[in-house]
Amino acid sequence: MTLSTDRTTAEIASTLAARRGATSVVLAGAGTEFLFYEATVGNRREGYRIPRSVEFNTANNRGVLAETLQRQEMALARWASSNGIPGAAATDLVIQDGFPILILEVVDDDGSELDSAALGSVIAAMHSAPCPDFRLVAQDGKALAGRITQRVNERYTELRKQHSLPNLPSSTALRATLESSAGEPCLTHMDLRRQNVRVHNGQPLSLFDWSNALFAPPELEIARIEEYSAIRENGLDYSTFLKGYTDAGGSIDNGGASSPVFNLDAAVMLAGVFNSFAPDPELREHFLSRIRALVGAL
Repeated sequence: MTLSTDRTTAEIASTLAARRGATSVVLAGAGTEFLFYEATVGNRREGYRIPRSVEFNTANNRGVLAETLQRQEMALARWASSNGIPGAAATDLVIQDGFPILILEVVDDDGSELDSAALGSVIAAMHSAPCPDFRLVAQDGKALAGRITQRVNERYTELRKQHSLPNLPSSTALRATLESSAGEPCLTHMDLRRQNVRVHNGQPLSLFDWSNALFAPPELEIARIEEYSAIRENGLDYSTFLKGYTDAGGSIDNGGASSPVFNLDAAVMLAGVFNSFAPDPELREHFLSRIRALVGAL
C-alpha cells in the first residue's frame, strides 16, 4: 500500500485527529519516507508521523516495513529521554487506514542556525550512554564490519556503472581493516543534520529520525558529520562540532586504519544520493572526488 498524494496523507491525519478528539491539522514537515502533521487537542498539540508507504524501497531502506521503523523511532526516542538526550516524547503507535502512525510530542523550532558546538556536546553525551537492548534496522542483523563492507560494496558497484572509479580493496581486506582497528560501539544516530534537529536559539532541543542508527564506534558518526558538513543545507560546521564534542568529553581516533573506510561509507552514500535520488552535479562531483581520494588512502 502506497500513498499517492500528500492530500491522501492529510486525509489520514484528519481522520486520526478526529478519532483522538483533535482539530486544526496542519502539515509541519515532509521527508523521503515520512510526513509530519500537527494537531491541537484542548490546550496542547500532538504530532503524527505518517509513512508514505507501508513498506519502503528507498536508498537506505529496501524492503523495510514502515511499522518496523516506527517502532524503532519510538524505542530510541524513549531511550534518548531516559538518558538525558534531547528528543520528542513518543506517546503511542496506532494504526489508521492500514498505516502505522507514531504519535509524538510537538517540539517547536525557531528556525535559528544550529550551534554545531552545542550539538557536539549533545552527541558526546549520547555516545557515552549505555547502548539500548534493541535490534536496529540499518544493522540488518550483522556485525558492523560486515554491514559496512556490504553496503560500501553495493553502493560502489552502482556508482561504477556510470562513473570512473578506482578498484576497491577486496571485501576481505575492508572487513579485516574494520575488525582490527574499530573501537568500542555506542549508539550512533548516523543522520545528524539541521533537518533532523529541532532548535531554539541555536540549541538542539530534539533529535529525531533514527532510521539510520547503528551500534558503531563514534568515529563512524564523526566521519559522517564530516562529509555532511560539505552540504550547506545541512547546517553543520565540522571543526566547531568537533570542538564541542571533545570539550564535552568525547574522544575519537581520527588516525585509525578504519577512518578512510568510515568516511568512504558516507561519501559513497552521498554520491549515490546526488547522482540519482536528488540529482546535483556539483555535489555529485564533490563526493566522487572524495571517494577517489579515500580509496587512494586505503
